[in-house]
Amino acid sequence: MRETLSRAKRKIKRILHVLNPFAGKGRAEKIKEELNDDGQVYISHSCEDANDFIINACKENPDTCFVVYGGDGTVFRAVNSLMDSGCADSASLKIVPAGSGNDFVHSFEGETGEKPIDVMSFNGRYAINVVNVGFDCEVVRRAANLKKRPMISGKMAYILGVVGELAAKKPIDAKITLTYADGTQEIIEEKILLAAVCNGKCYGGGFNLAPDADLSDGILNVEIIRDVTRAKFISLVSDYKKGTHIDMETGELKEKFRELVYYKKCVAVKIEGVKSVCADGEIFEENTVDVKVIPHAINYVID
Repeated sequence: MRETLSRAKRKIKRILHVLNPFAGKGRAEKIKEELNDDGQVYISHSCEDANDFIINACKENPDTCFVVYGGDGTVFRAVNSLMDSGCADSASLKIVPAGSGNDFVHSFEGETGEKPIDVMSFNGRYAINVVNVGFDCEVVRRAANLKKRPMISGKMAYILGVVGELAAKKPIDAKITLTYADGTQEIIEEKILLAAVCNGKCYGGGFNLAPDADLSDGILNVEIIRDVTRAKFISLVSDYKKGTHIDMETGELKEKFRELVYYKKCVAVKIEGVKSVCADGEIFEENTVDVKVIPHAINYVID
């Protein structure tokens, strides 16, 4: 506890502003002009360039606060850079929403200050908001193409992606191994429509999948939707978006969802039998994903 408090109160010696030139349909130069900053402003040229910049900056000064402008994909790359740098316990991260999808920041509404938050490790990488497979992963793939079009926002792209993927509806035969905080395990083997491993509360342009999630509790909130009919799935979407499928007093599914959905809280989960994995909006072609929580891995700055 003493170590956690000292990290949270550490004085930041340097502030670096990092902008993704592709986030928010090319708003980086405009944002740079509007910034009245007390540190350095850096516009990255590529994902690899941004990664190298953050790692090198951490080596020069481990007590650096990176103010990153972009959407969820930008957040994904910044988190991986910080974790790879070996300085995640001393550096800090602040996100300024400037992308087409900004779901991660909604987990902190009403909060201020700096706090250590959890990170998920998966297949040699890191994610901070959600790792998902199945239906949702394919929706993200469709939405990524749709939101490149003029006049289509991140939220609209996701909704259109849901409609398109629902028409295709391809359930997967999954084996899911859940590991709980006490070390016990549970195995679920059946056809599912999707599975999402959540650190944050929402994704997909505001879908509140895990409204009771706490990014500092060392727990993963896992939601699994069985292979339900299209009509039944449509009947779930409104509650799924608003987060009203969860009883906020008990942290459990409301009764009408219990035959259709699993909602588990664990420290690790392995999902086998998939074709691809989506992590914070980034898609990877892999048939297994092994997710573990790393408690209090990054210091996050909240306005």
